[in-house]
Order: sequence, then C-alpha cells, then structure tokens
Amino acid sequence: MNNPGKFIVMEGVEGAGKSRQCAMLVESLNSMGYSAVLTREPGGAPLAEQLRKLLLDPTYSPDAYAELYMYSAARRDHLNKIVFPALDSGKIVVCDRFVYSTLAYQGYGRGLDIEFIRKVNAMTIEPLKVDLAMFIDIPPEIGFKRKGGADKNDRLERESLDFFNRVYAGFKAMCERGELTAIDGSGEKERTANNIMQAVRKIL
Repeated sequence: MNNPGKFIVMEGVEGAGKSRQCAMLVESLNSMGYSAVLTREPGGAPLAEQLRKLLLDPTYSPDAYAELYMYSAARRDHLNKIVFPALDSGKIVVCDRFVYSTLAYQGYGRGLDIEFIRKVNAMTIEPLKVDLAMFIDIPPEIGFKRKGGADKNDRLERESLDFFNRVYAGFKAMCERGELTAIDGSGEKERTANNIMQAVRKIL
C-alpha cells in the first residue's frame, strides 16, 4: 500500500476524554492546513457499525474469542472502506481506539493470550503502519466519575471495576513497552490537548 498519509491512534479507558480529544485534534490539524479525518473503532464503515451495535448490546453475551474475531472483522472492514483510502490520498487519519484496545480489553481484561492477540491484530491490519499511538492516562475510577458513572446500555461498561483496572494495567504495560505514548489526562482538556499536539508535531 502506498501510504503518504499519517495514521494516529487515541486510546484510553472510559471517561478519559479520548473521543473529545480526537475531535479537537482533527479540528486543530485542519486549521493548520492539514487534511485530517476522524474515525472510530469499532465502527466507521457499514459492516463495522453493525458489529459495533452487536458488540455493545447489553443483551448479547459473546465469549472472549468471539469478541476478538468480531472486533477483527470490524477492523478490517473499517481499514478497507475508510482508513486505507484516506491514507492513500494523503490525509491524516485520527482513530478513536485501535488494536491496543483489543490487547487491553480482550487480553488483559478477558484473559486471552496476549501474543495470540498480537498475531491476530498483525494479520488483520497488514500492511498498515501506525505512525503514533497515544494513551490518555487516567485511572478507571476517575474516568467513570468524570462521565457520571457507567452507561448501562453499553455492555462493556457494565463490567466490574476490577475488569477495568486490568484493562488500565494493560494500557500502562503497552506504554512501558513503547507501543503507546502516555499523555497525562488529569488536567483540563486544553492542557491535555496541548500535550497531545506536542506528540503529534513530532511525526508531521
């Protein structure tokens, strides 16, 4: 794949403010003269959006392997329909969640083998290269407090605090491995946005 664009990922636990920061980043990049687009996972493309509805449905209860494969199918559809064409046209793509969430939630959270998930992820996204992946760092209990508690209509948000603490530990482990760039999310959203832009400027 000819890839003249840039692919930027934003990760975080629930309530970290990543969706807002993704939107702010795209707005800032476009105001600077870049051509930036915002997308999300799971979702962003027709099949992926249908799978998103099923994955987040509180009446649905797939096991961890089914979750993994559904996220992977949604991801490939999203890449083919949205991400690859945007990158090939030279755009900066800002993605709200990506493979790191799969590692954190299905691996560290659900307990699937981490290396197995890495292999599935690698095959799913081939030949994509991630230019920058950031993790907005705030603990789960603070995130849920910020957002006023869990969304009872979101199957994943109905999980226990212990589950989200394992997810958070997974994200932190990926930061230590150098896979994710940690961004302090404890301050005001403007300060977090400035920290994000400092990291982004290094790859532009």
